[in-house]
Amino acid sequence: MKNTDQNYEYDVCFSFAGEDRDYVEAVAGSARSKGIRVFYDMYEEIDLWGKDLYEHLDDVYKNSAKYCVLFASESYAKKLWTNHERKSAQERAFKENVEYILPAKFDSTSIPGIRDTVGYVDLSKKTPEQLSDMIAQKVGRIPKFEYLPPEPNLLFQEFECEDKDDKAEVYSLVLDFLRTAKRMSMDEREALFSVFIYGCPGELPENMHININLLARITGFSQSNLLRIFSDISCLQFESHLREDDENEERLGKKEMLVIQWNNFDGFFEDGNATVTINTICELVQQCYCEGHLIEALCNLDFSALSDVTAEDSCQH
Repeated sequence: MKNTDQNYEYDVCFSFAGEDRDYVEAVAGSARSKGIRVFYDMYEEIDLWGKDLYEHLDDVYKNSAKYCVLFASESYAKKLWTNHERKSAQERAFKENVEYILPAKFDSTSIPGIRDTVGYVDLSKKTPEQLSDMIAQKVGRIPKFEYLPPEPNLLFQEFECEDKDDKAEVYSLVLDFLRTAKRMSMDEREALFSVFIYGCPGELPENMHININLLARITGFSQSNLLRIFSDISCLQFESHLREDDENEERLGKKEMLVIQWNNFDGFFEDGNATVTINTICELVQQCYCEGHLIEALCNLDFSALSDVTAEDSCQH
């Protein structure tokens, strides 16, 4: 049984000893620059803060990545945490009978459960860049479903992020939106993104708005269904209401304008209104897809257009 195209949060996770961090960090940085989503502890400091690491790391190494690169060394064999990570990874490999663990050796130390007959990479003969190239080839084509580039530089440019802290805040914000959107049904995603693609941005950054009758015609959903959808996603930090449609004289006085905003209080926007974030994502994705495929890409949460590394492949569609 071969590894499938199942959707994973990470393309690859790294298991290594702290003594080997310099080499591993160089590999992680090179892999990220290629659009590969890497679980590397230093990239996850905020997410790991406060969590039960024993349980969380068990889940990561068993369920969250397509491949696990195990950096074997004398130090690795002695560590309690690496032993925990290795056992979790080996449980996954055993249950699924897949080519999941990719051994890379700093020395000849034997690691329990890793047979000598398993193909490995000799790190004494590979630079971090060369190893990241091999990982990229192993991972293969970047997925187009629930994908956020690890370095969305085009998004950073739109928000004029220059320093590391601003970039980290924007990335955290967009990652939070991705996680929020994952909790939506496909109908909810279609309704939401249709507002941003076909609605009026004239009142941004405060809100996006659209005549609800027009939205019903675009999506094929009834007005009552649309109102139910936007009521349902209010638990996901979305606010919406109907107001008079004063942009169309013939509708003056009728409450037919749907107004929507997304609130996120993680810090980048002082007032918590992060509606402009979704609009910026939609504008960048729109540059890569024709109208016929745009909503499909957004509903699939394909955000590869946020990085010039991964946008080129998207723009071929």
